[in-house]
Order: sequence, then C-alpha cells, then structure tokens
Amino acid sequence: MNTLSFAREEWKTLKIEEGYTNNLNIQVSNFGKVASVSADGKINILKGSMINGYRIVRVKLFKPRTPEVELKLKLFREELAAVEKEMRKLKKVINNKDEQPLIKYNASEKLTELEKPYLETKKKYQQFLNKETRKRTVNFGGLIHRLVAENFLTPESPEHTFVAHLDFDKLNNQVTNLKWMTKEENIAHQQKSPYVIQRKIANKRDQFSKTKASKLTVTKVMFLKKLLNEGKSISSLARQFKVTQTQIIRIKRNENWGSIEAAK
Repeated sequence: MNTLSFAREEWKTLKIEEGYTNNLNIQVSNFGKVASVSADGKINILKGSMINGYRIVRVKLFKPRTPEVELKLKLFREELAAVEKEMRKLKKVINNKDEQPLIKYNASEKLTELEKPYLETKKKYQQFLNKETRKRTVNFGGLIHRLVAENFLTPESPEHTFVAHLDFDKLNNQVTNLKWMTKEENIAHQQKSPYVIQRKIANKRDQFSKTKASKLTVTKVMFLKKLLNEGKSISSLARQFKVTQTQIIRIKRNENWGSIEAAK
C-alpha cells in the first residue's frame, strides 16, 4: 500500500470470514481510508456511501459454489439450451414464406406446447440461482470509523463499545480523532457537541417565541369569549390568537379562565 500512503500512515488487512472470497484484499488505514487490493495488485480506494452522517463501505463477498450446485446449474442450462434450440427451429419454419400452411400450423402448435414448460423451467432455474447466490453472499465492511478503531485502538473494557469522534466531525476518521467510550461517556461527549448545543439554543429560542406569541391576557380572553358567543369557529380563533384549538375548547367549557366574563 506504499503507493497510496502518506508519512506515518499504516495499513492493516481486514479479516474476512473463512470461506468467503471475491479475490480482494480489503485494507484499512490509521488515516481513515479503506482500500481493496485485487489479486493482480490493483488498488482501489473505497469511498463507500453515507448513513446518518457517517461514511460506510460494503463489499460483496462470495463462497465458491459446491460441485453439486454447479452440476445442478449445468443441467438446468443444458435443458434450457436444448429447448431454445428446438424453439428457434420451429420459429424458422413458421416465418418461412415458402413453407406449406399445414407444416407451419403444426410448428406453431408445437411451439405453443414448448413455451409453457420452458418458462416454468427458466423460472425454477432463476429461483434456484438467486437462492443459492444469497446463501453464499455476504456484505463485508461497515462504518469506517469503527473499522479504524477496531484495528488501531484497544477498548479499555468490554463496556467501551462506542466509537466517538473527538472533534465531533463524523467524516474525520483518522485514528487520532477516535476514542472508545462507554455508553455513558458517549452520551456525555455528545452533549458537548457544538451541533447539539446550537440545536438546544435554537429549540429554546423557538419555544420562547412560541410561548410569548401564544400567551393570553385577561383582555384577550374577554374578546375571545365574545367571539365564541358570536359563533366564530374554534380553528379560526386558534389562528387569530396563536394558541391551540385545545386551549380554545377549554376556555369555551370554562375549564380555563372560567371567572372571566365575555366582553360586552
């Protein structure tokens, strides 16, 4: 991996589950990169995709087919090929302008007889192939920051199962920016995130604005009750006074502000 490495960058090969292979050697670096190395030495940096703000890589790995499976697939293909050959011959007869009508009719009837079992066999072949492929396929890889931590950092205890980004940047997966934490440590760490702090400030500001806008006074309630007596709808009053419809209903039932009379 020297051709891809920076100074002090170290690469480690990820352990692939026994029996699975796609002829690739998957490696992760302490700089937060993941690469695949093919059997002929071709190197490819894996960018992966995003999930909840984190970068993740997935590589499909396969187990080789067993001789029994290979034989069954071979028999399927041979059966389909033989029928396809016969169908091509019949279609050639049907499309031959110089052929006798009776012969063309018989060929058409024979083609119809072959089509249904052919399609059924083809469906069975595809179902078997799909099932067999799923059984011997796994998605290898994972979240890049965890791959880096698992290969370059040692947890202090079995309770240290969370990998945190020290600078709160989920895309900075260098080993110097990662740390194993317990659940409690991780929760406390996240509370210090500038993004969480900004969100809390914004929520408080929104809540204050909402509370301030929706606060009722005696004068407002007197006027609101007057409008209720005049038959104005609850929904329109909620919009007008910037309160919930539930608040209007409670005022109408005298559950709230029951001692206040409607304005004259």
